[in-house]
Amino acid sequence: MSKTELKDEVSALAQSLGANLCGVADLGARKDFIAETYGEKWAAYPRAVSLAVFFPREVVLEQLDGPTRSYSYFYAAINRQLDTIGLAVSNLLQTKGCRAYPVPTSDYRLAGEAKGLHERLAAGESPEPFHTERVGMFSHRLAAVLAGLGWVGKNCSLITPQAGPRLRLTTVLTDAPLPPGKPIENRCGSCTRCRDICPPRALKGVAFREEDPVDVRLDRERCNAYLDRVASVFGRHTCARCLAVCPWGRK
Repeated sequence: MSKTELKDEVSALAQSLGANLCGVADLGARKDFIAETYGEKWAAYPRAVSLAVFFPREVVLEQLDGPTRSYSYFYAAINRQLDTIGLAVSNLLQTKGCRAYPVPTSDYRLAGEAKGLHERLAAGESPEPFHTERVGMFSHRLAAVLAGLGWVGKNCSLITPQAGPRLRLTTVLTDAPLPPGKPIENRCGSCTRCRDICPPRALKGVAFREEDPVDVRLDRERCNAYLDRVASVFGRHTCARCLAVCPWGRK
């Protein structure tokens, strides 16, 4: 089987399970960044299969009027679907003799040293409990951008020509020699609709640049504090107005 045929088989499987987009990223040029940010474990994989499932457009557009339970429900439902697709793609690559690691769709990395934890606990040690950090296990957006699925917008989300930012992503890391896609140009232009509609004014309307830290584009503390306030009233951490207002994929 050729590299292209394997890529076609991966894409066909993903689409048969509900993936709207499937691409391959070459991670080689980002190996040092991945190692520094996410760990050497992830940097050992030269390729990533990036997968996307679109949100129901009307469900997201409702968020312009106020938060809905439907958005929270489908957010979780799409995550589950993506994890199923990622697992199937990982198993397919594994049967072809390749290494593959399906990264959970929505999970934060743990602060703490898990290596040798069983032995340490069995020996009577009492290490500090782990806690989650506000950093994902691996950047699904990075893989999607390198695969050519879209670009990072001023709302800090992946924006695709087909659905705008109204989608969820997952990633399968692999050493399979799959032909990679090519990144596409940023198409936000002078638009600042996401910044203008942000309730806590956390978005700054700054275009994405690889060399800039996230704080140049987003006040994360202000965003998180606002989501906590929404949850205290509505019962869910939800907003999504910056996704709803984006002109890409609205029609």
